[in-house]
Amino acid sequence: MLPNSKRAFSRFASLSAAGALLIGGALAACSTSNNSGSSASGTISNFTVGFDPAVSTLNYAKSNIGYQLGGLALEPLLIAEKSGKLVPWLAQSWKQTSPTTYVYNIRHGVKFSDGDTLTATDVAFSLNYYRSTGSLDAYNFPTTLKSITATGPETVTVTLTQPDAAWAVVPAGDNLGIFEKKFFEAHKSTFGQPGTGVMGTGPWVITNFNGTTGATLKANPHYWRGTVPIKKVSAQFFSSETSEALAFRDGEIDLAFPIDNKAFASTAGVSLTSVPSYAVQGGFFMNVLQKPWNNVHVRLAVAYALDRTALIAAWGGYADPVYQFLTAGLLENIGSPAQVASVLKTVPTYHYNLAKAKAEMAASPYPHGVNATISVESAGSYPNVSQAIEAELGAIGIHLKLDVMTADAQTANLTAADRQGILANFTYNGAVSRDPGEAFEFCMGSSNISAGNWNVMNWAPASMDKLIAEGFATTNNAARLKIYGQIDTAYAQAAPFIPLFNEDATMALASGYKWPEFNGYYYDLGPWLLGVSKS
Repeated sequence: MLPNSKRAFSRFASLSAAGALLIGGALAACSTSNNSGSSASGTISNFTVGFDPAVSTLNYAKSNIGYQLGGLALEPLLIAEKSGKLVPWLAQSWKQTSPTTYVYNIRHGVKFSDGDTLTATDVAFSLNYYRSTGSLDAYNFPTTLKSITATGPETVTVTLTQPDAAWAVVPAGDNLGIFEKKFFEAHKSTFGQPGTGVMGTGPWVITNFNGTTGATLKANPHYWRGTVPIKKVSAQFFSSETSEALAFRDGEIDLAFPIDNKAFASTAGVSLTSVPSYAVQGGFFMNVLQKPWNNVHVRLAVAYALDRTALIAAWGGYADPVYQFLTAGLLENIGSPAQVASVLKTVPTYHYNLAKAKAEMAASPYPHGVNATISVESAGSYPNVSQAIEAELGAIGIHLKLDVMTADAQTANLTAADRQGILANFTYNGAVSRDPGEAFEFCMGSSNISAGNWNVMNWAPASMDKLIAEGFATTNNAARLKIYGQIDTAYAQAAPFIPLFNEDATMALASGYKWPEFNGYYYDLGPWLLGVSKS
């Protein structure tokens, strides 16, 4: 799998380490048109959520996971509605005053849970901390970013070195929640850790935190959006998804975000709610620096040989087949369905066709077959899918050896300094961004074919770098859509990556509750938990 911070997780991350938190909790609501802090369906006295697995800190600069939990404490400047439209949150308003300048007006009167007023200084400090050298959150900020400055008590100005369309969605990232500068400076060495926590602005305050058993949160009586409809939130931590599923079955938890969907649903005896998640894509990555993947006929043979229906079944269902690198669902953030369909109609697609796969192998340097090794992450359904791929490629003479490794070992493999040695693999990529260029920028182009970076294909022709730059340099959506269609075409023709399916976002919600706003971007809607109400 690609880094957690790059994945649009359809699940919670829990906590590790015990202790009480000095924390001001905050969750931003799903949109300005609903979840206004009160519930038409009535107050919920206690709501219990299952968490799996664990995180060690709420300091996003130090950890790639835990943003869903951190969202209980930290709110972003903007949020994205279900439609994709950006709307104000901690920023009352914003405007682009020049091609390279954005000005954000901070909402007046918002207070941190310690009673101090939110200021532009807090906002600028938080964002600059996240983008500082060594921060694991720095990937969110484009290289075109020049400065983030408090230019007034309630005004923040962002300056770019050149126009960059992707910046517009950055302040809506759930992993860029604003914290109090004063609190940080008083707890520099322990910021975000159990026993210290963070200081946010919103509807819940974490009152107890034990990394073994769970956490308790209470409604913030001073929340700037009014009365909080869920008075108490209990989090229960589980060491396995099986135990979490059993707890859901027995009524001990009200909400869970499964990882192994099929197994959870079977054990819990529940039908999951599932919706498409366009930014999280599973596919087969081939390192073009390594034989036999350096030959385009071999890569095209793979493209024809992989049966998406069978691979989705191996995954456990809850996924939809895809055929483009930048999918239609992602591109619809900058164009209508009809416009996207028009752009994609000329992009080559490779549907399962064993005869064509064998023909491509016959045209390759390996007409009589070839042996190769792929890396396999040991978690979840990754081994199942990889074994299915092994069987399907074996049918055309590509005989795979599966090198099963831990998630940490897989990360080391995929980001190795020795790019020649990176093994082909089935994995997931994607990001929290709604911008189609920014969502996958981290694994495209020549800037990402060095140690520690995620272009595991090592495919980075100069023409691709040019398209990537052009895609960010204009804010005209029609022009951007055309560019990303060209990127899809280039990926399809070279076939270093074979897109297979998008994993659905899934949840198990107890009877008596509803969550109408749940969708594939639920984590990006701001305070998703305020979307839950009595049915």
